[in-house]
Amino acid sequence: MENKQKLRQLVSQKDKIAKEIQEIQKECSHDDQHIKFVSDGNSSVGRTRWVCKTCDKVLTIPTNKEIEEWMKK
Repeated sequence: MENKQKLRQLVSQKDKIAKEIQEIQKECSHDDQHIKFVSDGNSSVGRTRWVCKTCDKVLTIPTNKEIEEWMKK
């Protein structure tokens, strides 16, 4: 029973933290962005995405041209 209670507390904390992160990302202006590999969480395959450097929110999918330019760096 102790483990079940501990698990509930941890899940509650995780949910609270996720909400705080969403609020911070919602208020961020995303002025400083870069392309990076991002995992979708379901696999080990990374995908290229525009990500905010300030709040780490995944924003958009880069165009092929943007990816080519990024790979040259």
